[in-house]
Amino acid sequence: MKYHVLWAFALLSLSACSKKSKKDQPEPDKPAAVTGKPFTTAKGAAAGQVAWANIGAAGGTLQSTDDNVTLTVPAGAVAADRTFRIQAVSNTLRPDKPLLAYRILPEDVTFTKPVTVTLKYNPQELTPGAEDMLMLAYQDANGTWKPMATKLDKTNHTVTATMTHFCDIAFYEVYELFAARTELAAGQEVALRCGVQEISPNQDSLLAPLQHPVDDAGFGRLATSQYAMLHEKYAGRISGWKVLNGPGTVTAQRNPHGLEANAVYKAPATVAAPSHAEVEVTLEGLPGIKDPSAPDGVRKPGKLVLRKRLDLVPSEGYTFMKIVINGVETLISPQQPMYAEYDPTAFALFEAGVNGGVSCKLVLTNPQPGSWPCGPQDGTATEASVEFHFDPVSFALSSFCQNVDGRQVTRYTGGQLEITKVGNAGEPIEGTFSGNVFREISSVNCTFQEYELRVTFRFLRNS
Repeated sequence: MKYHVLWAFALLSLSACSKKSKKDQPEPDKPAAVTGKPFTTAKGAAAGQVAWANIGAAGGTLQSTDDNVTLTVPAGAVAADRTFRIQAVSNTLRPDKPLLAYRILPEDVTFTKPVTVTLKYNPQELTPGAEDMLMLAYQDANGTWKPMATKLDKTNHTVTATMTHFCDIAFYEVYELFAARTELAAGQEVALRCGVQEISPNQDSLLAPLQHPVDDAGFGRLATSQYAMLHEKYAGRISGWKVLNGPGTVTAQRNPHGLEANAVYKAPATVAAPSHAEVEVTLEGLPGIKDPSAPDGVRKPGKLVLRKRLDLVPSEGYTFMKIVINGVETLISPQQPMYAEYDPTAFALFEAGVNGGVSCKLVLTNPQPGSWPCGPQDGTATEASVEFHFDPVSFALSSFCQNVDGRQVTRYTGGQLEITKVGNAGEPIEGTFSGNVFREISSVNCTFQEYELRVTFRFLRNS
């Protein structure tokens, strides 16, 4: 998801310069030292239907099929009719999050007037508190992600930027609070890190840190390696570590840059029922970022209060299904253990729900531990099927129809059902599902609404 962004933290601090003799000071036009190289990834893969419209000299608008992206083409941007397209793609900027990126087409046209692109976001998918520093980035032809001057609308939960040619775009949080894991049993500890997405001194690209990535101690490099540990260029002071809600304790630690940007949370000695704790930290002395809607065109949050939720789970016999649909979470954890039908030569069934409300059913043919795609349940291959119910009558599936040469063809989500653990009879079976599901609007026209679904589950094996 996209362009020009100006950041206010490319110069060395005056206090640092004052400690040097005049001859040792850098030249006025010499940029600060680069801490990393441009953050470059592969292009995202197609992840949804294409929305398109012919827009000419009079201008017009186009929305993505999931209604998350709005393209506004002003009058005079193009001289003649052009076919504009929006395609949802996998997010290679943040592959660890259930966020889509978007490919805006055509890429080979330069507009005579800037075109406006607006993305909706779900605050529940962000680090709590990080919304004030939410930005858009675009990916150039070489795969490098570059920042864009971004208008933030916290009331309507949108970010907006203008551009004169198209590409892939995504939004990202400048600051995040990371946890090595988010589920803990009684007495367990977890490391917490504050991280920052750095930008090059010439404001040209996002940076992958060369030293001290935020995940230096087992955080999973594929997920967060583009975020650097906080240093004085991005935060003047970090303080106020505390457990805002729930039990447990948190102890602040200094990172390699001397800031208290790290911490360790410890769960209570006993956890009798599923619960959670929320840890908080305050960042102050932050640099401003370009926002055309902010006073003087610069967004200055002053400080951020970041939070991280940690789930606390009982260890013995605890079963649950956690469902997150478009960022809205439902935890199903009855007092009595839930059992999965599991026959390794036939199928597995994981099903849980709330009376009269949300429910989810996951089916896997020829089940074995591993990661399996969604597909037809004909028994010839190990494939999954997902059925999510919003209520007793409204549901979304892992399959959808598509019109191909006048025929209706069944397609399947690119999501995966992963079985991470399979015990013996009476022992736990654990796994996850992540992907889009589709609620049918019209079977005649093959139209549907897409939803992002994440399911985490722990059942006991019935036999």
